[in-house]
Amino acid sequence: MTSITILKTTDEGDCTCVVVSLASEEIFSVEGEELTVPERAGEYHQNLHTNRVNHNHNKRTVQLSVIVPNPYSREKLDALLEGTLEEMAEIVPADFVHVPEQIQEKCFVNGGHEKHFYHMNNCPDSVKEELLAAFPGYDLTTIALISSSAYHAVTEESVISAFLVEDDVAALTHNGTKLITKCRKFCLTSKKFYDRCYAFCDETFSFIPDSCEIMGKSYHVNIETGLELPDFYDIYFSGDAEVVQTAFDLPELVGEESTYYGVTVVNGAVTRAKQYCYDHAGVFSDWQGAIASKKLEHNI
Repeated sequence: MTSITILKTTDEGDCTCVVVSLASEEIFSVEGEELTVPERAGEYHQNLHTNRVNHNHNKRTVQLSVIVPNPYSREKLDALLEGTLEEMAEIVPADFVHVPEQIQEKCFVNGGHEKHFYHMNNCPDSVKEELLAAFPGYDLTTIALISSSAYHAVTEESVISAFLVEDDVAALTHNGTKLITKCRKFCLTSKKFYDRCYAFCDETFSFIPDSCEIMGKSYHVNIETGLELPDFYDIYFSGDAEVVQTAFDLPELVGEESTYYGVTVVNGAVTRAKQYCYDHAGVFSDWQGAIASKKLEHNI
């Protein structure tokens, strides 16, 4: 049912001007099919994010002024709104369909632009061509999400990151270690790859502001023979933007939907600080929700 909120009434003598806000009920859909609205913090909804299922929460809000002949009554107002209410009651998921944003994530390193992440089916051809130039014959159908190339100051070469289809499973582990996720790193100069594991983390770190929430820590596996990889790891966390920007001397960069952070640590010192900016809800935009869902999978 559409809700009606009266924002303002003005008696103008022979009529009353009423400013109202109309809000439809939330319309929840999965792959375009309308379903009962779930609890956002519930396991079902979190799994939709974790498994990258296309779903939407939509609500239409309209604000308008209605001229009601005096003497004013609520019955007269409702009668004048009847047509608009009928239209809002007929809203379906297809009414909200739009072309999804191609860029799933924008990552800035030390305040500079680093990379964008894409669904493989929305990936620019230039990214695929750059990967295949360094890794001829690599099966692109094994990749679910891929990034543009970006220079990595620790490995000292440009890297393309990719989340593989095979790792998109419940309760992902590596040699018994429970993981949040895993990402393949393609080193474009050495033409070798390694995998980054993102593990749960209950450690504290002196270089992370106390008010921040530590969310994960990385380590590396499946390092191809011949690839000399420095000893480093990354810490991923959330926190107040101003606090984090001050702590790591970062510019004011935030996403319209959400923002998260990471730092690269070499020999105990932070060498890179990263801002992950999300301008719309997508596969990466809710780290808390994704991690909560993964903890459920692992019975943590």
